[in-house]
Amino acid sequence: MMPITPFGPSVPEVPLTRAPLVNVIAQVRFPPVMKVEDRAFVASFQEAIRRDYPILRPERQLGALVGSGGIQPQDAVTVWRFETKDPDTWQVTLAPTFVSLSAKRYTRRSDLLARLTVVLHALEGWLQPNICDRIGIRYVDRLAGEQLARISTLVRPEILGVVGDEAALDRAEVVHALSDALFHLEDSSQLRARWGRLPAGATYDPGIEPARESSWVLDLDHHTSQPEDFDLATIGGKAADFCERIYTFFRWAITDAFLDEFGAER
Repeated sequence: MMPITPFGPSVPEVPLTRAPLVNVIAQVRFPPVMKVEDRAFVASFQEAIRRDYPILRPERQLGALVGSGGIQPQDAVTVWRFETKDPDTWQVTLAPTFVSLSAKRYTRRSDLLARLTVVLHALEGWLQPNICDRIGIRYVDRLAGEQLARISTLVRPEILGVVGDEAALDRAEVVHALSDALFHLEDSSQLRARWGRLPAGATYDPGIEPARESSWVLDLDHHTSQPEDFDLATIGGKAADFCERIYTFFRWAITDAFLDEFGAER
């Protein structure tokens, strides 16, 4: 069943054995806790998740604040990355203002939500944050190579725009065409959708590694827009709802041929 609107009723998940996923990220932000910089303080959190994420790789990252005065550099902070044996599978990232769960190879939504629940339980038992500044779920898919050449059969015309009608451009070639839309929903959450064609080596977001060849991306980021109490049941419920809404938008944007192309389990 293909949705007739990107914000309609949820549709059943169809797992893809060859999903063109670049990244899936679930992130929960909270007011700064500067003690997260302390190795000894973080040790308790590591022990709580070490069985699933046995590899720890601390990093120092420079921050930047974007405002009316331009980009202002911020002090470097320590970011703790807890990885599975295969870092492309699952990774937990902890910083003074957020915890996130991410993967470059995705299995099923239920696995993402179950792992997120475990991580948030560990965070609450250790850090005991009172406020949740933001809850966000983000999926990034990318098409390249053969799929890019046949993109007009895989993605619906409303999304493709000029990229799906290159014949009308005569001898001109679309090199870069990126759409960026922000939707405000009834529950005061927001969904930011970005999609389009990029040349080789180009990216629209420093957090997304560029492809070595021309590609087409679909980036869906669903998030809350205001602080609220840090409540595990509420956060878990919103994460599940956001996943469903993102998937409904995704299924609206693609065709049945897309599902078959990437190994739909029907």
